[in-house]
Amino acid sequence: MTEALVPARQRRRRTSNSKTGCKTCKIRRVKCDESKPTCQRCISTGRKCDGYVSDILPSNAHDQQAAAAIIHRVLVRIPGTTQEKRGFQYFFTNTARELTGYYTSSFWEYLILQASAAEPSLRHAVIAIAALHEEFTNKRLGGISHGHENPESTFAINQYMKAVSHLRRSLSEGKQAPLTALMSCLLFVCFDYLRGRFDFAMMHLQSGLEILRDLGSRSEEDRDIAEQSIAPLFMRLSAQSILYVDTRNSFDKRRFAKQLMHIKTKEPAPIPESFEDLEEARYALDVATNGLFRVFYICDGTKPMNVQPPEAYATYKTYSAQLLAWDSSFSAFMSLKSHALTALQIRGAALLKIHHTTATIMGRCVPDPTDPRSIVTAANDPLIFSQSTNDFQTVVSLSQSLVAAAEQDIQRGNGRLAGGLTFSTDMGVVAPLYYVCIKCTDVPLREQAIELLGRCPRREGMWDSVLGVRMIREFWEMEEVHRQLRQGMVKLVLEDDGRWEWSWRDVHNGGEGGGVGYGVKEMMESQI
Repeated sequence: MTEALVPARQRRRRTSNSKTGCKTCKIRRVKCDESKPTCQRCISTGRKCDGYVSDILPSNAHDQQAAAAIIHRVLVRIPGTTQEKRGFQYFFTNTARELTGYYTSSFWEYLILQASAAEPSLRHAVIAIAALHEEFTNKRLGGISHGHENPESTFAINQYMKAVSHLRRSLSEGKQAPLTALMSCLLFVCFDYLRGRFDFAMMHLQSGLEILRDLGSRSEEDRDIAEQSIAPLFMRLSAQSILYVDTRNSFDKRRFAKQLMHIKTKEPAPIPESFEDLEEARYALDVATNGLFRVFYICDGTKPMNVQPPEAYATYKTYSAQLLAWDSSFSAFMSLKSHALTALQIRGAALLKIHHTTATIMGRCVPDPTDPRSIVTAANDPLIFSQSTNDFQTVVSLSQSLVAAAEQDIQRGNGRLAGGLTFSTDMGVVAPLYYVCIKCTDVPLREQAIELLGRCPRREGMWDSVLGVRMIREFWEMEEVHRQLRQGMVKLVLEDDGRWEWSWRDVHNGGEGGGVGYGVKEMMESQI
């Protein structure tokens, strides 16, 4: 797999902050003096030192028994029914690992554990997500999946409603800390994405974006935590929503685009000659792709590029250049560091390459200001996609490696390595493979992509592989109908009383038979 992730350049040496510092300094990305039991750097600036991860998590915290002991100590202190405590435990021993996926995440790994132990809205939200995950896992292991058509878990919905109720009550009483409200919105978005309720997810996403914008007037500590651990998650969830927002009117799209521009993350550094680690590469790719997608948000697809807002094409040029620089830096990183990566990190690297390649193809669809065609027409030019066959092949090949590896892990019972491919709030392989099936002009490649989607059920944010396969099959049927219409394989039959009907030509019997067929409207509706 690493061979597909390319050749080398010399690495620029860089320094990094201590890996063993207190949690507050790590979140703030500053050098910790590592004094114990509390960091003097935090104390001297009036901050609360949240201690050291090593004081909460033993060195072998990834060992399941050690992790279970930690969760058990938390469970002793939190209120709730036996079923709620079981759901809370399931989240932190199973669900959080899959939501983290191939990467490390301060939010899923310890921030949400600390906060949800103290805040009812967060606690009930994580229990709700855990219930969805357990239901999905049981169906996957049983070889059954009906996508979002499954009857929803009554327990999961009840926990979700409790979480919303607690948040509303504390907000109305003025007792809710903005950071907790922000985390609640994030969990609500994840829950509604995973159960396929995108209208609700969009409402929570927009509420979260408003809270992020208003955090600028809050404490420096809140801003640091939001920028480092929470805003990147909102950025990834927002990038997913482009496909949903595109079904709305232009006013809604532009309003959402303005909200996205208020997402404040840590200041993006220039793309280095070589990334220091996988997390740096991931963050840089998130920034570049989100900036590129913003072009689609702020443009009116019915008009050519030369009449779009001035910032549209400038934004495209900026972030397409970042994508190009990212590829070079990532190639150097893989050449220098791939031998030291774990199996999980190798898969994370492959997924980054998949997402970069997909974003690169999408970037080619943005027309320049000299193109007189509307953006929608230019962006769907088949020539663009026929020239991207090699890139589509990269997406399919790397996805095949990831799917095959995940299947082996499931057979061996190694759920941690399979994490991020079966149940995740982040985009994985489903969206890129769906894109191959819809846009690629190479039919064998499309068939390979849909075969991979059908191999094992997975749910990744807004994307469900089972529903994706069904939508693709229906799209292909409509494509075939359109092809036949364009090739004159239907004929118009006029009646004496002024009525008419469209009929299929019988190409096997002289081209004129076949009897009365569907009208065009009915024919198209029959394919949906």
